[in-house]
Amino acid sequence: MNKVYSGVVGCGLAAIAAALPATAADKVLRIAVQGWTPGLGNPYASIITGAIHPYLSMFDALTTLGADGAVTPRLALSWRAETPTRWVFVLRPNVAFANGEPFDAGAVVAMIDWLKSPDGQRFFLASEARNIVRATAIDPLTVAIDTTAPDAILPKRMSLLQVVPPKHFAQVGADAFAQAAFGTGPFVLKTWGRDTGRSVWTANPTSWRGAPALDAYEFVVLPEPARRAQALALGEVDVAYNIGLLDGEDLRALGQNVLIKSVATVGGLALPNNRPNAPLADVRVRQAMNYAVDRATIAKMIMNDAVAPSVNGIEPGVVGHDPALAAYPYDPAKAKALLAEAGFADGVDLVAAVISEATTDGAAVYQRIAQDLAAVGIRMELRNVLGTDWVRMWFSGDWRGADILSHTWGGSTYMDALRPLENIMCAKSGAYFCVPELDARITASTAIFDPAEREAALHAILAEVHRLAPAVWLFPQTDVMAFAPRVKAIEFEGRFLDWTKVDIAGDADEEPTR
Repeated sequence: MNKVYSGVVGCGLAAIAAALPATAADKVLRIAVQGWTPGLGNPYASIITGAIHPYLSMFDALTTLGADGAVTPRLALSWRAETPTRWVFVLRPNVAFANGEPFDAGAVVAMIDWLKSPDGQRFFLASEARNIVRATAIDPLTVAIDTTAPDAILPKRMSLLQVVPPKHFAQVGADAFAQAAFGTGPFVLKTWGRDTGRSVWTANPTSWRGAPALDAYEFVVLPEPARRAQALALGEVDVAYNIGLLDGEDLRALGQNVLIKSVATVGGLALPNNRPNAPLADVRVRQAMNYAVDRATIAKMIMNDAVAPSVNGIEPGVVGHDPALAAYPYDPAKAKALLAEAGFADGVDLVAAVISEATTDGAAVYQRIAQDLAAVGIRMELRNVLGTDWVRMWFSGDWRGADILSHTWGGSTYMDALRPLENIMCAKSGAYFCVPELDARITASTAIFDPAEREAALHAILAEVHRLAPAVWLFPQTDVMAFAPRVKAIEFEGRFLDWTKVDIAGDADEEPTR
């Protein structure tokens, strides 16, 4: 859902904006963001989140996902399943990295080999290659990828793995590459600007995607959402990214263009079942938490109805979404009854570690959830954690004394339910939820190549997951962003900004196109 917002004037922003002169036209786009990219320029250190992310301007993967979730060409022009455990990719010719190294099958082989190596295993996206046995160059523009078992969505998995220049990457190593990264994309990193607070990327004229309209773009690091909104009102930046919904109302009233872009990744609270004798090991307690949260009121009062509550983390458009599946209703009486049935009539005390900054108006949302849970006897202490700490907790299984961890059901990662389902399997690194019978059904679904048959299998699996309640499912993530009128063109490719089609007008009265 893309939603343009209008609302009440914020007096402080209005007064500031009225006193400012128009911004001079140039071809450098300035974007206010909340922090530096996790992992900096190592594209395997963190997953791409949010609609505006520098990896998509610097790198290319073999494939990408369209708005409807369909796999479309990127560095690979075509692919086919040669056998149930071998996919063959035909690569795009005449592509070079920004340092002049040619892109070919050898670059893909080097990437897979590194991800399978002890050094590569240190990083987040090495898990995407865990089912890959090997990659083999058939010829310079053809690569075969063999898997341990049939994998019907391997072309979708390859959309996450951005290809790096193999010789340079091997020479400098992952950590040094992160500081001065480049790929085949339309922009090249100039500086992370850790001393100035400004990261800068310049146009790459040799990119196979063609020269972008911009000469450069900058990320201006401003941690507070209100400060990012203020920077746009002051003319300090052209785009304020990941701002609050109320800030969006104020900016729209000031003549800025505000876009709310909903994605199929759903925020939630992970509820482990693998801690013996813990309250959450009982399915009735996990179900009670889902009945206790008044998500419709949260959506209305805090999120201004920008998004609707998710049924089970799998949104429309994601393979496996079942429109017939009903959400847990708000029923505090049912929640209390389930708690009593589970032996917790006097309630339970739980600790939740959450990343408030990762969710639009996240702090307010989590506070309201804690109030709803307290009303039925579930006393939840909130502890805010940083993103880097969260990653360690998620993959190690050491939640540092927390019973609950905020997380996302990443349906938009592949536009396929398999991705979030893999996070509740026994084999997950730092597994928090384990039902062997469910694992077997999820694994079997990866070997179903017929789309209709696989969709039916996923519906059945997700119905059981809904009953087991491994999470409190909340809301689809929203990218709330505001643009100055001088930004004349903003387009998205699937869920992500298309960096080749962003442009700045000289005329401050021009409206953006989307």
